[in-house]
Amino acid sequence: MSFVKAGFRGEKRQLLMGTPARAVRNVSDEELHWKRLNTKEYQDLVGRCHASLHETQPLRQMEENRPRLQGTTDVTPKR
Repeated sequence: MSFVKAGFRGEKRQLLMGTPARAVRNVSDEELHWKRLNTKEYQDLVGRCHASLHETQPLRQMEENRPRLQGTTDVTPKR
């Protein structure tokens, strides 16, 4: 997390880091695409949650053969 001072003006696609925030480098096309996919994945997850969320009793243990949540994009974690 960075602290951005009031009145700070940066350039488009700059990566800001630190406290106070400072421009470190420009974001690549690949990184911007990755960020957009992650944003879409999160938005889709919120919609799925609102559509399927209902009150239930807690499980005492994990169900056998419980399916894993599948995402809506091909986004993978950055390493």
